[in-house]
Amino acid sequence: MVSSIREIGENIKNSPLFLGDINFDVPMSEHTTMRAGGLAPIFIEPENESSLAIALSVLKSQNMPVFVLGGGSNVVVRDGVMKSAVISTSRLCKISIEPKKAFPFELEDFPEIKEASEITLTAGAGTSIEDLNSWCAKYGILGFESFAGLPGSVGGATFMNARCYGTDFSSQITEIRYLDLDKIPSSPEKLSDYDLKYSLDDGDFISVYQKSDGDWGYKKSPMQEKNAVILSVKFALRGIDVYVSGGQSANPKISDYIWKKIDEKIADRTEKGHYKAPSAGSVFKNNRDYGKPSGAIIDELGMKGTKIGGAQVAPWHGNFIINMGNATASDVEKLVNFVKEKVLENTGFNLEPEIIFV
Repeated sequence: MVSSIREIGENIKNSPLFLGDINFDVPMSEHTTMRAGGLAPIFIEPENESSLAIALSVLKSQNMPVFVLGGGSNVVVRDGVMKSAVISTSRLCKISIEPKKAFPFELEDFPEIKEASEITLTAGAGTSIEDLNSWCAKYGILGFESFAGLPGSVGGATFMNARCYGTDFSSQITEIRYLDLDKIPSSPEKLSDYDLKYSLDDGDFISVYQKSDGDWGYKKSPMQEKNAVILSVKFALRGIDVYVSGGQSANPKISDYIWKKIDEKIADRTEKGHYKAPSAGSVFKNNRDYGKPSGAIIDELGMKGTKIGGAQVAPWHGNFIINMGNATASDVEKLVNFVKEKVLENTGFNLEPEIIFV
């Protein structure tokens, strides 16, 4: 590597187009829901898309690998110091809507609603699912209630095609705007050819993906096949207060209706023990060919409560591994592999991990 980590950080900071924060030797346990793992040698939080492009260009010029972090809800960073720089998308969190035509619409549990409007909602990749749901409740927009309580980001949920209560996150996606890492200049000065202060779209390193259903599957997205950073995502939703415009909030009755739907899902997750202890969410994908959910298979083998170090298969859910307070990333990975091996040995089923280890 040509420069030291701190020199790379200084090169990014010194760019007149970079806004944001850069820190060194950051514990990734502070940025992942498992609350375990090693150090990021450099942790970059760009303030906007232009700053993100500058940071990526500098890192590319130094052949520094990059790991893009969303909400950190299904990732475990291995112990020790990462070989990659970490870029957090947390500040790419702008939300906007474009209302379209109204149409007749009925809700069985809300008979006062007689019509809805088509809504195109655009959310930055770093928008948390919590903030997205709050925003939708405020403005009377239906569509994300099934994902309430999911501790992730729009970019992460898109990348993984998160699935909650039988609904795929991709079901309402229409478009993904992303930065093509293969096209980012490896010489940061070349970015001065573009007016990045205003829009990255002046450069040829921005691409737009138009949704095609055939590209998506269970926990599968086309973004998993691309060397890219998701910048923003567009969704086709329904606004049930057709009078909302210009920043005006929805009728309080409508907001209350949506909040009730959100709270129901959070209460259900709470009852199922999703928040009892730090975890990375579901450990293994479900496979219909196995005839039952992965958690049920693990439960039937009597593996709930199994421990390795500070990691434990949750006593209340076979498909959750929790941090009992002092788990290392190695403890978690060993336990994942142990459960996988026992299931294969006893059933012949080869469970596929959903957690990403980096």
